[in-house]
Amino acid sequence: MIVCSCNVIRERDIRAAARRGCPDAETAYRSMGCTFDCGSCEDHADDLVAEEREKLLAPRDVRAA
Repeated sequence: MIVCSCNVIRERDIRAAARRGCPDAETAYRSMGCTFDCGSCEDHADDLVAEEREKLLAPRDVRAA
């Protein structure tokens, strides 16, 4: 799904940037060589980054086999 029409940035691109360590949408966009244009995607992009970062920081359920 395209999140940013101005830069044609997809949800998967934002999530990948978050997994690479980008802490927010602005940093994620910069990592792709972009900046916010109209800004209508900023809140949604921030939510996606936060969601992905939360997954990375959540404790994993490790069970003995």
